Amino acid sequence: MFTLLKDTLAAAALKAKGDRLARERTLALMEGTLREGGGRPSAYSVHDGAAYAGAPTTDAGWAEVGVGGSSRSAPGRLSSAETRNVARELAAENPYAKNALRVLEAYVVGPGVTLSHARRSPDTEGIAGDNDSLPGDIELRGLWRRFWEANAPHVTLCELAVRTWRDGEAFVRIFARPASDGTGDVPAARFLDPEEIGATRERPDSLGVLTDPADAVTPVAYLRIDPTTGEHVETIPAAEILHVKAGADDAEVRGVSVLAPLIGPLTRHAEWLETELTARRVQASVVLWRKVQGNVGAYGDSGGTTGDFAGERTGRQVFAPGSILTTSDATDLQFLAPKSSFAEASQIGRALLLGAAAGVGLPEFMLTADASNANYASTMAAEGPAVKRFAAEQRFFAAALARLWAQLTADAVARGAVSEQAAASLTPQFTFADLAHRDRPAERGADVKLVAAGVLSRAELARREGVDPQRMRREIGEEK
Repeated sequence: MFTLLKDTLAAAALKAKGDRLARERTLALMEGTLREGGGRPSAYSVHDGAAYAGAPTTDAGWAEVGVGGSSRSAPGRLSSAETRNVARELAAENPYAKNALRVLEAYVVGPGVTLSHARRSPDTEGIAGDNDSLPGDIELRGLWRRFWEANAPHVTLCELAVRTWRDGEAFVRIFARPASDGTGDVPAARFLDPEEIGATRERPDSLGVLTDPADAVTPVAYLRIDPTTGEHVETIPAAEILHVKAGADDAEVRGVSVLAPLIGPLTRHAEWLETELTARRVQASVVLWRKVQGNVGAYGDSGGTTGDFAGERTGRQVFAPGSILTTSDATDLQFLAPKSSFAEASQIGRALLLGAAAGVGLPEFMLTADASNANYASTMAAEGPAVKRFAAEQRFFAAALARLWAQLTADAVARGAVSEQAAASLTPQFTFADLAHRDRPAERGADVKLVAAGVLSRAELARREGVDPQRMRREIGEEK
């Protein structure tokens, strides 16, 4: 009698505790306090301070919508270091991000860039002239060519562009070569990883870039650190660093990866694709539903019990493909498979890719490499958005190369290779590959009419074709 009373009290206590845990869980779900990895009150925790032996510590029941996904696809801004790391991972593994960088490289800097000079004028940006006739032009163009040839194994224009787009910035350190080097007349150049430029204990808020106290946007030095320990290694003067940053305002000292807007869409696209592939595997799993009349236990797959979930199935039969089943006329066999709506779900995948294409500023077929519904001629028209984007990137890198030209010119003046007066009278002009789809016969016919009317000079017409006017006149005279 005492044992029965004791068990009754224990059962009442367990029931009361179960009701309390259920209310706590309901309240936590309503308040939104359940988070990924935080754990939930377990229904198996019937003893205070300890869980039932062998039972899970968290409940695998209902969960909030969105819980359990990747942190990259969740709302919220990643830090600059996290953005850079994820962008590098996307550029290495995600085919769409890799193709976006490949397209930008091919159209912006892939064919290379040609340096020419114009006569600096106080009234205009620059007045182009016959290249060979400008003092210092030949020397500076030769210096520019030798610089890239000498540093080609380590620094190239294509890698500079890809690093800038992928990491949001690129650091190129320029320093003098030893006299014993065969190319000692041109400086050496090496890339510095963005992780090597960072804040120190003495300058915790500098982000690795020291600016002029009187001008917060003009860098004067860069703090090089050990990426593993964060210890300060050296302070590099700004004159020795070519810092190209993208995706940031002028007041921001560090850049942001152009792949940052793609992190969310491409991550969600990968998760969606994994979900769809999982659904396909589930759909391929065929369940055999056998309906019988009479004793269900005689088939040996219900453990001798009945019901919807009747015990553990120990003797379940598995039929290989091509099996021949022989049953009585009272047995009904049905092969069941989950239904799928792949046609509707595919629109979600395309919407995610369209968002990624808009984030990087490319047409959809340039991101996905699927040109089945694209028109290349209309895309590459002079007023097309893609052409405008590529042209803007070319102007961006032209400004960066102008800073590199100024550093090389200052070095040449210091060595006496070019006079200071000649260098001061020149301004660089960089010619990239032509982007727009051109109707050359119509354009040439219009140019001929303009030359005949005296509006255009023959030298300007030659420059439009990307050739040296003086060299063309000389070669034409030699051919006569």
